[in-house]
Amino acid sequence: MTTEYIKKTITLPKELELEVEKRLIGKYYENLSDAIRDGLRKILSEYEKKNEIEIAAALYKEGKITMRDAAAIMGVPLRKALEELAQRGVYLRYGAEELEEDLR
Repeated sequence: MTTEYIKKTITLPKELELEVEKRLIGKYYENLSDAIRDGLRKILSEYEKKNEIEIAAALYKEGKITMRDAAAIMGVPLRKALEELAQRGVYLRYGAEELEEDLR
């Protein structure tokens, strides 16, 4: 499969370009374009992850999924899911039904 490339012009502060050249080019990337492409991929991945967390938080808060389901949607361990949801003001539902389930 061949990747199609397009050429775009971007504007960077000179200091940022110099910092990238100093820290990244030659060590981690061949050139500035490679560094920018990788940076954009990481940003997209972060936004996708943030979206998954927001979706899981909303579904859990509405009682539509379990905490384990939320963790699975987020792709994180249960403890991390609890932390992520708590940061968004969504806390563990634990009532008589959950206690009975745990006792079984």
